Amino acid sequence: MNFFGKIARILGKPFPIEENKVEYYRILIILSVFITLFLYIFQPFGLSTLESNKFLICLGFGGMTFLGAVIYEYIVDQILHLKGKHEKWTFGKWILYNLGVMLIISLANFLFARLILFGFIQWDLFPTMIYSTYMIGVIPLVMLGGFSLYKQEKKYQIIANEINQLKTPLSNTKDTGSISIFDIPTHQIKYIEALQNYVKIGYINSEGILKIQTERVTLKEILTKTEGSSIIKCHRSYLVNKDVIVAATGNAQGLLLKLSDCDKVIPVSRTRVPVFRNS
Repeated sequence: MNFFGKIARILGKPFPIEENKVEYYRILIILSVFITLFLYIFQPFGLSTLESNKFLICLGFGGMTFLGAVIYEYIVDQILHLKGKHEKWTFGKWILYNLGVMLIISLANFLFARLILFGFIQWDLFPTMIYSTYMIGVIPLVMLGGFSLYKQEKKYQIIANEINQLKTPLSNTKDTGSISIFDIPTHQIKYIEALQNYVKIGYINSEGILKIQTERVTLKEILTKTEGSSIIKCHRSYLVNKDVIVAATGNAQGLLLKLSDCDKVIPVSRTRVPVFRNS
């Protein structure tokens, strides 16, 4: 039971999501090029028996791999929204997602092979292709994901420890509170979270109680209004008061900030990490 508990904890660990689609497509292009070259060089699955157009056919398999993965990503993320929030994306969900990618890629390449090489579709062979794909791909997939999880988790734990061991505060100057937004002095604000066209402002009121105020405004507008204060951007969906940060922790998704008198843990985008590391 202890063994299965450890497996469950590993599968439940936060796993990084690409912060932009450009990075995702870059990985897909590299994968597609690799598949094209691998098939052309080693010519498995009967490719060596072809007399002509070998490279074009191998390129076709690479292209179908790219197309299948793009369609799957669009359906899962953009239409069904199955990925959910970034902070809820785990290693286990990443594995399931990629098993789905492998299934769609198998289907795309099966259709390409049957129609281009044989001219007709024989569906009773499709389970064999799925079996072969998973037998070849599952172990490298889990190993690659596990290595990425360990590497990223270790990286951000080290960065968090470096920040926590700084002898100087994360902010060299304290906000005097001369700037206010929606009648809330900036020195009382803990964090600001974006919700489409609205934001949630977490702040401490005059009685020392944490309150949440919702306003129709964007983070960009707030940053403009609070320029020169201790309010800074740490994530595409969050602003944070750097004067109230008491500690940093790290997982595979990046840095997490703990704030004084506030249970909310604030994420830091990977591109924003240097702001806190060099403060």
